[in-house]
Order: sequence, then structure tokens, then C-alpha cells
Amino acid sequence: MPFDWDIEVFETLSSTQDLCKERAVAGAGEGAGVQAICQSAGRGRRGRVWFSGQGNLTFSFVLRPGCDVSLIGQISVLMGVALARTIGDGAVLKWPNDVFVSGKKCAGVLIDSDLDGRRVRWLVVGIGVNTANAPDMGMALGIERDGFLGRLLEQIAVCYEGWRARGFEEFREEWLGRTYAKGTKLNAGLFETLDGFGNLVVRGGQNRLQTISAGDVYLKDCDDVAGD
Repeated sequence: MPFDWDIEVFETLSSTQDLCKERAVAGAGEGAGVQAICQSAGRGRRGRVWFSGQGNLTFSFVLRPGCDVSLIGQISVLMGVALARTIGDGAVLKWPNDVFVSGKKCAGVLIDSDLDGRRVRWLVVGIGVNTANAPDMGMALGIERDGFLGRLLEQIAVCYEGWRARGFEEFREEWLGRTYAKGTKLNAGLFETLDGFGNLVVRGGQNRLQTISAGDVYLKDCDDVAGD
């Protein structure tokens, strides 16, 4: 294990991400985390609200990879792979870091960073999983929130340690095995692949390849994957 988990649990918080960032600024080490039984003002990507009620899993934790800023996208992919492994065969990954079961979003990842030049000083990774009320999650997970968290923490540690020891390629390949088929119509173009930094590659107008490092990407003309 690359670090020891130290998760603080609160009955109610406005945002696990905000409190965990305070812990990171104060010097908390890798594996320090914050879990809320009920979160009232959590954030999704691009500032969207992520409300998490009783029975759902909401937590954030600190990583200190010391890597170049260009590798943050790889870590985002790692988190998606860890979630998918924990959920099981029914988990489908959508770029950049959402997880779907039976066509409905059931989990998401938010990453905040602090940089020293191009070096990553720390990352705070926020994860929300609708263990209580996502469609078909009961059958997909087969486990309640706290048991799911234990399994997820194991997978995060395994993926992170593997990434540090062996690099990104095996996780990239696993992510590709759980996502859209090549040529799938997305709002940004036709899905092509994932590059070595965790960026999305699509085929756009005039058959040109385009690399996307940030933004909202979803299946074209399919509302149920556009939510946050």
C-alpha cells in the first residue's frame, strides 16, 4: 500500500472537497480524507451542485504525487478505473471521469490541484457514488455504502501504486475496454481513443483528429449521459 488511509467521518458537511482542501493546505499527507454521511453543497465539475443524501457515498482525499501537471489527466483516469473495478462488470466509463450503470450516471470524480510551477504539490480527489438511489445500483454493487467504500479504497491504492510503479498504459487500456466503441458519436466528434496523458481524442470535421483535455463530453442526442 502506498499510504495509510485516515478518513474523518462527519454526519453533515457542506462540502467534503472544501474541507479536504483545507487539510491539504495544512500539510495532510496522502490518504488523509473526509467523508460526509450527508453533504449539502458539494460540487461537481464546472461548479455544478452535487447533493448527496443519506445512504450515498461522498468523500474526498489527498494525494501528493509530485508529478508534472500534464499527468493529472492520468490520475483522473485511474480514479475512474478504480470505481469501475469496485462496481463490477456493469460499470461503463465516460470521459473524463463519470461512471454509468444501465445507462444512468451513478458516480463521478472531481479533482482540485495545487501547483508549484509545473509540479503538482497536492491533489484533492472528490468521489461521489449514488449507492442508495442510482438506478440498478443495488444489483450492480451488491453492497452497502461503508462496505463499498472499503473496497473502493483498496482499488484506489492498488491503481495508484501500480501507476507509480509501472506507468499509465495498462490503466489506459482498461479504461478503453469500459468506454464507448470507436466511432461513437459524441457532441465533440467521433470517439477515437484516449491518449497517453488521459486526454480524449475525437475525429472531427474533415476527418481531423482533435485532442480534448477539458470540457463536457457526452453521447450525441442522448440526454441520459449529459447530467452531472
